[in-house]
Amino acid sequence: MKSRRSRRHIAGALVLALAGLGIAATSQAAPLLTIVNTNDANKEVTGDPGGTSFPWVNGAPGGGPGVPSAGAGWPVGPGFAADPTFNNALGTSGWHGAYAQLNEAATVTFQFMGIGDSTIRPKSFEVFTGGVWQSIFNDQTAPCGAAGAAPVTPNCTPGANQKSFAMSAGYVPFRYLIGAAGTGTYLTNNGSGNPDDVAQSPGYFLGVDPYLATGTFQTSNTAVYAGLTDLPSPGDHDYQDFGVRISVVPEPESMGLLGLAVIGLMVTRRRR
Repeated sequence: MKSRRSRRHIAGALVLALAGLGIAATSQAAPLLTIVNTNDANKEVTGDPGGTSFPWVNGAPGGGPGVPSAGAGWPVGPGFAADPTFNNALGTSGWHGAYAQLNEAATVTFQFMGIGDSTIRPKSFEVFTGGVWQSIFNDQTAPCGAAGAAPVTPNCTPGANQKSFAMSAGYVPFRYLIGAAGTGTYLTNNGSGNPDDVAQSPGYFLGVDPYLATGTFQTSNTAVYAGLTDLPSPGDHDYQDFGVRISVVPEPESMGLLGLAVIGLMVTRRRR
């Protein structure tokens, strides 16, 4: 049987290994996306199905599951609320004129959920990676599917309607483009590029994934939905004109190093 001193030595070595990786000895929370600019005036619910269907049926570009709403056939989740703009239809709760922040470096995954019944073309979704803005989805991209009982997880194709990037803490560097590059309208997730007065211009909505939420109007989680309204409100107030699910996981490099450290300590313990 190992002595208490030996066990303390191994525990101490593990703490040092974790500290060397910049990881606290006590378990650290997973990376989180936080929605900021969440004042009461900007509360929003995506209760309008926006012409989407659930699940998406392969065919012409367009449609798609969109942002979760009961009117589009999504099962109700804890993050659903009533939308007074659409006869109190249930949909994802969140805020327009808001911004998504990442609390620590992580791999960020974007999943394209469709463009609803929008007829405005072209439009696209871009991320800033490799020092430039790159379009990763547009109105010709086939959307992810989504089906089944709650909780619903999108069924996507990596490299096509699902793409992942290593990103640093701060505002998640994405933007919507409505119209042609250089001449269209850009809505940027940078703290100022998403107007909170959608009566004057297009804008986008952010809401925590309603199946991961513990209640309505939650501000932080590991996944959020972004939904575009491409015309000024109240003429177009559905936030289903370009839906993207954004989620985070820890950087794989850090997790791999942590695993190697733990394995190394286990081998050392066995040899004693």
